[in-house]
This record gives sequence, structure tokens and C-alpha cells, in this order.
Amino acid sequence: MRQLLLWQNGKVTCDWSSNALHQALQDHTAHVWLDVQGEDIENTSEMLRHDFQLSQLTLDTIAEEKERARLVEQHNYFYLVVHGLTFDPKTDEADTPKLDIAFGKNFIVSVHKEPLPWLDELIQTAIKDSSTENIMSRGTPRLLHAVLDTLVDSYFPILEVLDDVVDELENETIQDASKQVQGRLFRLKRSLAQMRRVISPQIEVMNALINRTGDFIPAEAEPYFADIHDHLVRTFEVLDSYRDLMSGLLDVYLTTVSNRLNEVMKQLAIISTIFLPITFVTGVFGQNFGHSPQVEHDNGANFWIVISVMLLITLCQLLYFRYRKWI
Repeated sequence: MRQLLLWQNGKVTCDWSSNALHQALQDHTAHVWLDVQGEDIENTSEMLRHDFQLSQLTLDTIAEEKERARLVEQHNYFYLVVHGLTFDPKTDEADTPKLDIAFGKNFIVSVHKEPLPWLDELIQTAIKDSSTENIMSRGTPRLLHAVLDTLVDSYFPILEVLDDVVDELENETIQDASKQVQGRLFRLKRSLAQMRRVISPQIEVMNALINRTGDFIPAEAEPYFADIHDHLVRTFEVLDSYRDLMSGLLDVYLTTVSNRLNEVMKQLAIISTIFLPITFVTGVFGQNFGHSPQVEHDNGANFWIVISVMLLITLCQLLYFRYRKWI
């Protein structure tokens, strides 16, 4: 899927003709936004190389599935790698789709293999808005800000979902120390580590975007990019706190399991202690001697006497355990 937006003569058009694209790229008052998704990346490589003059190194990096967030300065453009965030609360799995952005004086190229709903919505807004306040009318720096700001804003609904999942896990960890809860703890901890690992370098990239792009980002636009940087820092801190909370919940889970095991062992120890004197009595009276007075002179009462003694011993033990609050 490819979408080409041209801002020229005060309006947005979607003209795919090579002549219109070439004229727009040569016109410093025009702005071009090309968005490429999925399988169309390979089909658009020639256009990116010849019309937008992207280097082969940039094209090779775009083709990479896993790439750390970074900002690279090329001959007549900058190449930026950022990542989105997705989270499935049903599986506790996270995904960090890569977004490649190449931007110059009057163009932006965004490339992504996976669908990005927030970016599609922004493109549709640019297409439908016919007013002079269209995001493409403000110039490439403000268009770049709109893309990055929308990207970072898409993180916060994910953080809200994570907050609900963490609260749910807190209750489950205390109430139900099962293997399912343990599995969820490890999955969520892995997902948080993945998201934190992706967000961390983007903070450095946002600083570099302000300090290393020179006149491309005017001084009056720098506070807007600084605001994105602050939101990234906030996102990173929230993810970091969730990761620490997961470590604490894992310790709580292990402590809960240990306490339950101790409770079971205490109950088994009490049962063993109750049967210990009874076993001693039955063992003494059950020995094979040549002459056993209890058997030779038994008139039938000895059996009931022994049973009564064992019951009395058991009752005394239970009362003692109850007095010590062991049961």
C-alpha cells in the first residue's frame, strides 16, 4: 500500500505521475509526503533511489526488520528510525513495529512493514482537510513533528492498558499463586523489557533531532520537539516503574508460594505428631513375646482401655496445639 500526498498551490493532491512528483520535489514551496507499507517497499525502492535520492545504505537499513532507533545525516536528507508500541492483554505479548522516516527540505518518506492505525488516521486527516491549517501547509518540520507527536501519543493508551493488567496481576498474585499467574508475570516482564529497550534510544534520538539537524528545524519549532522528548521520558519512566513492579510482584509470588508450602508442611507435621504416640502404643502392644499378660489374662477390656488411652492422648495433643495456636 502506497500513499503519495502533494501540497502545492494551497491544496493537497494525490498525484502519482512521475512528472508531478518531480515538479513538486523541485518546487521549494511544495511539500511531499510518501507513505509506503508492506510489500510495496520493494516496488518503491527505485522511486526512493532516483526521485528522493536515498542512498543504498538507507534502503538496505529500511529493509532490515530489527533496527535500533537512530538518526543519520545523509547528503541532502536525514534518516530516522523510530518504533511504535502494541500490546495484547489477552496474550500479554508486545510488539514494536519499526517506522523508517527519511526527510529533507520539502519531503518526508515514511516506510513501515506493519499497519500503523495512528499513521493512517493522520494521513486521512491530511487528505480530507482542505483548509489552510492542513498539517502539510506548515512545512516539513511541522509535518515531521505531527508524525512523531502522533506516534508518541499512541503510546499512552498502551500504558493505560498495562496499568490495568498490572493491577489485575497484583490481585491474582496474592489470591492465586498458580503456575498460570507465574507465566503471566514472566510474559509481562518480558514485554515491558522489550518496550523499555525500544523507548530508551528514542529519547537520545529526539535530542539529536533538535541538536544535529541545524537549520532544518527552526528555533520556533524546537519547543514542540522538546515536548515530544518530555513525553518519551515520561513513557520510559512509566515502563521502568512497571518493570520494577513486576520484579516486586515476582518476589511476592515466590513468597506466597513459600508461605503456602510452609502451611502445608506445618499441617503434615501436626498429623505426624498426632500419630507418633499412637504408633508407639500400638507398637508396644503388638510385639510378639512368648508370654504377654495383656493377652493371656485379657477378659476383653484391655482393647478398649488401649483405644481410650490413645484417644485421650490425641485429644490432649489437639488441645495443646490449639492452645499454642498451631491449628
